[in-house]
Formats: sequence, C-alpha cells, structure tokens
Amino acid sequence: MNTKSINDKISQYPILNEVNLSLKLKNVSKRTILNYMDGISRFLDFISYDNQFEITSDMFRDYLIYLHSTSLKKNSINSNNSYIRFFFFSVLDKPLNLYKVPMARFARKEIDFLFDFQIRALFSACSSDSRMDCIIKLGLCCGLRINEIIQLKVSDICTRDKSNMCIYIRESKRNKSRYVPLDNTVYRAIQKYAKEYRIRPGTDRFFISFHNGNKTCNETIRRHFYHYCRLAQIPDSYTFHCLRHTYAVNFLRAGGDILDLKYRLGHSSLSTTSLYLHHSKNMMNTHISYYDNMLKKGDSHDN
Repeated sequence: MNTKSINDKISQYPILNEVNLSLKLKNVSKRTILNYMDGISRFLDFISYDNQFEITSDMFRDYLIYLHSTSLKKNSINSNNSYIRFFFFSVLDKPLNLYKVPMARFARKEIDFLFDFQIRALFSACSSDSRMDCIIKLGLCCGLRINEIIQLKVSDICTRDKSNMCIYIRESKRNKSRYVPLDNTVYRAIQKYAKEYRIRPGTDRFFISFHNGNKTCNETIRRHFYHYCRLAQIPDSYTFHCLRHTYAVNFLRAGGDILDLKYRLGHSSLSTTSLYLHHSKNMMNTHISYYDNMLKKGDSHDN
C-alpha cells in the first residue's frame, strides 16, 4: 500500500507537479487527484524514472503487459491505463497509438441488489438502532453513496415543505452537486434519529456522527452495516453500495424516468444509469416511492 502524500510524490518525481496542476485545472475532486497521482507514480516507479530520460509509449505498453500479469482486476488495469493516457496527453504532450495500449475488455460484474424480503429483514434487524436505520434508508430510499452520507450536514436536509422534501448533496463525485427528493420512509427515519440524538435543525454540524458530533468514517458505517446484514441473514457479499443499486432498480420498477434517475444518482453518463434497466424490466408499477408503497403493504398484511 502506497502511503506517500501528494507532496512526497512530487518531491520524488517533480514532473508530478504538472499532473497536479493539470488536474486542478479540470476542477476534479481531491480523491480523483490522489487516484491519478498514485497511478502515475506507480508507473514512474516501474520504469525507474529519474526525471531525466524520455518517457516513451513502449514503456507504457510494457507497464500494461506487467499489470496484466498480476492479479489486478481488469477494471483496475483500465483505470491505470486512463491515468497514464492523461499523463501522456496533458503533461508529456505526446501522441499515443491507442491500438498499442488498448483498454482491457472484461465482463462487467452483475449489479447486486436486495430483494423485497431482504429489505424487510434488514429494516427489521436495525429497527431498534435509529442511527443505522436512518443511514440504511438514506442509501435505500435516496440512493446516496456512503461518502455522501458521511459528508451530509444537518442544514442540507430540507423538510420544512412536506410536499417537496429533499437533501442537498454538496460537491460529490466529480465535484457535482444535486438535490435528492425524500420520501416519507426516510423522512420518518430522519425524524426518529434526530429526536433520539437531539440534533438541532438547521445547524452546520455533520448529520451522521458516532462520536460527539465528529465526522464519521466509511469503515465505521460498513462495520455496523455488516452487523445488521448478518442479523438479517443477508450474504456478506452484499456491500453498502448495494443499497444504491437497490434504490436505482426499484425506482425504475416503480415507473420512474431514467433521466430523472440519472440526476438523482449524480451520474455523468446516461449509459451508466442504463445498466439498471434490464434488472427492472417487467417489474413495473405506478408508485414512484417504492418503499412507501412496499411498507404500506407490509403494514396491511400485519393487521
């Protein structure tokens, strides 16, 4: 694992300063900058670059051949390919024969999403924990990424107008911001959690916190999520991100528009959103709020 900071990498390879500046001009996120710097510095390590000799496309090709000989997944190899292509085009200002450094073809992993009985089991398992109940419903009912939940401030939750409740997601992936509607299911979870933990509305503190109002981390949420998945007898292969997939599939099942879904998920490309279409085919109904409808049916069955 490479634990060097960006400044450490630039000290070792001054040419990376140009990478850093070029990415900042593109106005990408800090996480994206770090990913590119990591990927390009690994390439420079491979060729034992000493800031003097010329970097050639043959070196790029040799590095790709090496990556294919490792246990690295094909999509990770393609990410590294993209980093180095950017390096050649934007920093070295050199042309590339892309046929010599092609992207790897691979079968895209099937989307994991929860079925209705698993959703009910998960809701039941975490019902006594208002914080995790709220976190899970933010993922399932709003399609939020785990980092978006962590970054959420109290003031970003707008519930004053009950006919138009929403959450403001600030500068998420690729620095994109968006509004995501709230349905009644997640609204009730938010209210219960806020009341139990005495969270004052409109403040600028982090909404989700496990320690005295401090910002939480991904691993803390994942650890609690896996605990409740085990209680609900949901396989360990399901990650927190599966909640986002489940939201997307069920939004389309409920008759939602794919362009609306693209905006709600914060996707840059419609082709990414379209991956959910084949999972929702022939599973349509007329209710956009899938969870309100599902839980309402469940209540009537219990009576």
